[in-house]
Amino acid sequence: MSDIEVITKSRLSAFATCQRLHDLTYNQGYRSIAPRELADFGSLFHAGLDQWWGAHVGAEPLPGIALAEAIGGMVAYRAEQAPAIDDTAMAKAELLMAAYDARWAWSMCEWEVLGVEVEFMVVLPGRKRLRISGKLDKLLRKRADGTIWFVEHKTTGADLRAGSTYWQKLRMDPQVSIYHLGVRELGYEPAGCLYDVIDRPDQRPLLATPVELRKYTKPTKTEPSRLYANQRDADETLDEFKVRLAGLIGKEPEAYFARAEVIRLESEIEESLKDVTEMALQIRTGSLTGTAARNPDACFKYGRPCDFHDHCSGLVPLDDVTRFIKLDSVHPELSLANM
Repeated sequence: MSDIEVITKSRLSAFATCQRLHDLTYNQGYRSIAPRELADFGSLFHAGLDQWWGAHVGAEPLPGIALAEAIGGMVAYRAEQAPAIDDTAMAKAELLMAAYDARWAWSMCEWEVLGVEVEFMVVLPGRKRLRISGKLDKLLRKRADGTIWFVEHKTTGADLRAGSTYWQKLRMDPQVSIYHLGVRELGYEPAGCLYDVIDRPDQRPLLATPVELRKYTKPTKTEPSRLYANQRDADETLDEFKVRLAGLIGKEPEAYFARAEVIRLESEIEESLKDVTEMALQIRTGSLTGTAARNPDACFKYGRPCDFHDHCSGLVPLDDVTRFIKLDSVHPELSLANM
């Protein structure tokens, strides 16, 4: 497929962010080998979600089976692909998955799960050498009316309240429109997207108050001197942390789990397709010419240096095996793109 340009949502995002980032990632095939806590957590939880939803394929599982499958999937993913995930992050993921199960297990009677991680590839209209590819997180049929839906999972630290900018940006999000085309390529007519969002807790175990900062109450006749209520004489244990986090999630579950049915009009899909086609043509041109400008404004876009910042600034070569790896395929997650 060397003469075919395969475009994905991730590739479009990289190109829109920085052409040099896109070139290094999708033309040259380099990836950073440095662990990324938030990205690794998202992938870990996604692996659990695949197992949870997969347990519902064909029939309703017995109580507790889906959760057990999900936890097992995350444990396996951590061991094989994310060893940098620490015990705190793992405990957080397991607790969050248990809360997800409690939040949504009741609703699964509404859905028939047709597939998990369903891959598609679509030829862009009039552009036979340009293909748009991706994976539907889940493909569903609504039992009440037989309509077809696809699921998009996201883990985020953003505000999930109704009307927040997180939901507003979905109005023009190209992924939802692209995936409508993917569902059609698979032979279905989608009614919409079930956008399933999970807030990523940022809490960590509380640490002991440094000795020099500790303050004590004055002793009384009935009570000895003790630390102020907001201070600690020992680090919070993992079990204590899980109890505290469970209390926070249980108090306000809607702040951690949100779903929305995202509908696309045909006119909106057509408009988004124009955007995608134009960007795909720019990507194709850059691939042919080898031109890839840097965008310094994007170097710290997510509050940390871009994976290639040290290389682009001349500090580290691409052949530094302690920093980068060159992949055989720039789309290792997509089998259709590698045929």
